[in-house]
Amino acid sequence: MASESKFSISLPDDLRSEVDDYATLTRRSRAFIIKEAVAAYVGDQQAYLASVREAEREADEGNFVPGETVADWLASWGTDSELPAPEAGAPQT
Repeated sequence: MASESKFSISLPDDLRSEVDDYATLTRRSRAFIIKEAVAAYVGDQQAYLASVREAEREADEGNFVPGETVADWLASWGTDSELPAPEAGAPQT
């Protein structure tokens, strides 16, 4: 079994009430609900940061479309001279 550490947190009264209501509805303890919420939050944040690092790596490699190119493409929509969708990494004119 993994070791666990105890610590305390302060929650606004309304959030504590929501946690308690949810714990009652799901027949789980407040501690279980908070532990699951923290685990989900940390997992989501780790995935988000990994995607940011990946996007930064791709940008560093030149694999992106400059904002001005995207803006020009969008501005051409619905006109007689609509531009083709720009491609990442393609030379920009």
